Amino acid sequence: MAATHAPVPPKTLKEWHTPSTRTEVIHELIHGVDRYNPSNLPFMEEYLTQQVQTGTYDLLANLAILKLYQFNPQLSNPDIIINILIKALSATVHGPDFGVCLALLREPAAILHDIDSEDESFIATVPFLQSLHELIRTCQFTKFWSEFNGSSDAAKLLRTNPNYFPQHGDIVDTFRTLFATSIAASFRRVRLSQLARWLSLKDAEVAAWAKTAGWEIDGDVAVVPKNGDNDVKAGVVKENVELKQLTKLVASAAV
Repeated sequence: MAATHAPVPPKTLKEWHTPSTRTEVIHELIHGVDRYNPSNLPFMEEYLTQQVQTGTYDLLANLAILKLYQFNPQLSNPDIIINILIKALSATVHGPDFGVCLALLREPAAILHDIDSEDESFIATVPFLQSLHELIRTCQFTKFWSEFNGSSDAAKLLRTNPNYFPQHGDIVDTFRTLFATSIAASFRRVRLSQLARWLSLKDAEVAAWAKTAGWEIDGDVAVVPKNGDNDVKAGVVKENVELKQLTKLVASAAV
């Protein structure tokens, strides 16, 4: 396994607002006076395809696509919408990305009506992604994998349709790395058996995976390095209270 499993460091606000992978042309389309021109959609949709293929992520650009769909519902593309939601789903555990994207969408049935489509799979897929997002947001990682690998029509469609999960590289490892980042922020020591369930790994694989993430193995436990979030130190707060303040307090309590 490659060392890319290591938890991803938090992005700076600048990288979130203006990713280094965004071209000047796309930047102008997002922030320029022509941002609501529907003729820009092909360029923006192609940029999303590049994000999917390269594993990069540009939330503001993807929101711009959804905004153009909002103003021009007849141009909506269900495949593009699903991939925007997948990118948001796999970008953060507690961030608002998925919810913000969802807020720009109408009901799936209404979207299909606008484009005169009868693709019922879209109606099932969006709620399923919403369910996965809720499980991620609440850190129910074991249940997430159960749903992700489940036998529902939406789960099977997302896993097998080449337009969805398959074209997002190793989406399973992307989710594992995302979850590991959240786990590393909360724990110093995690039993390997529990880590295997949280990351959907076999018992024989979990120790090797933890090592590639830079974690040490101590018997049946993975030891997570200190990172500023999982090594909270107790602080001592000193306050100086003058006698006259204490006298007022006692007098007030006696009333």
